Amino acid sequence: MDINEWRIRIDELNDELMSLLNKRATYAAEIGKIKKQKGLPVFDNGREQSVLNLVAEKAVKAGGPLSPESFQNIFRVIMEETRKVEE
Repeated sequence: MDINEWRIRIDELNDELMSLLNKRATYAAEIGKIKKQKGLPVFDNGREQSVLNLVAEKAVKAGGPLSPESFQNIFRVIMEETRKVEE
């Protein structure tokens, strides 16, 4: 394959990622509603740390080119942006 074909594949994956991230944000919005009803804070450090630990563990098992730290950084941003939807 040439570079343009690889870029087309990446563009397709970007579309899938955006769809999945929007789905995740929709779920987070529902969680935010429940948190408001129960008077719970939006930020849950324990939950976020648990997600980051799990992501790192799965990254090690996957053995891909991205490191566990890279995945943790990506998920930190995802959670930070998703938190805004919960508010």
